Amino acid sequence: AMNRALGEAEGEIIMLADADTLFPPSAVRMLVRHFGDERVGAVAAGVRIGNASDNILTRWQALEYSTCQNFDRRGFDLINCIPVIAGAAGAVRREAILALGGFSPDTLNEDMDMTWQLLRGGWRIVNDSEAVAYTEAPNTLRSFLRQRFRWAYGTFQCLWKHRDALG
Repeated sequence: AMNRALGEAEGEIIMLADADTLFPPSAVRMLVRHFGDERVGAVAAGVRIGNASDNILTRWQALEYSTCQNFDRRGFDLINCIPVIAGAAGAVRREAILALGGFSPDTLNEDMDMTWQLLRGGWRIVNDSEAVAYTEAPNTLRSFLRQRFRWAYGTFQCLWKHRDALG
């Protein structure tokens, strides 16, 4: 589906968004500003939980996103090793993703796989924590565990696929 959308898109910058992600208009402007640097292949947005008030599980995930995901990316940005431009909210240079042959179906974490391929291809990956997007977090334990299993399994697939670049 992502490759089909890539084929239909016409712009130089491709916005990445999950179906349940909302972008305030300012976020798109903030993400796109980084592509003035020709070395930038992708930009990660600051992802926030839009349904944090649903229950204790979504409140916990809102805290987790603020600390573990968004805070870590700020540090990783400094040394150009952001591990994933979340498919929920980010932007990628069309030229960069086309150079990879599009999105790979090899892993469950196509966004992580794409990010690692871009880094390996010499592209700069940038974080913009001011460009905030809101996504829906799983609000039941079952859906939360399914999501996290998919993330973990996909991460192991990426580690295996890119094992020659590790260390």
